Amino acid sequence: MAVKFDLMVATGKYTGKDGTEKTSWLKVGRVMEKKAGGFVMKMDCIPTGVQDMEGNNVAWDGWLQMFEPRPKDSQPQQSAPQQSAEFVPDKMSDVPF
Repeated sequence: MAVKFDLMVATGKYTGKDGTEKTSWLKVGRVMEKKAGGFVMKMDCIPTGVQDMEGNNVAWDGWLQMFEPRPKDSQPQQSAPQQSAEFVPDKMSDVPF
């Protein structure tokens, strides 16, 4: 499946190196296009709190922003290996509860 959009949540504001106010973003998932057509959404996490425009900590209101994914850097990043984003329902039968 091809990743079409990154799902992002604005989590607050900060001041950049140049002194301008910027928005902090948290990537919470992605939208992918299926080979047979249609789209699926994969959430990696659900934000529990964000900051409002005045900087107060508040409950997340459920809104997500969709951005086209940024191209990956040419240099490899050191991070944990990614699991496959493909949902396989029959693997769920192996859960022991």
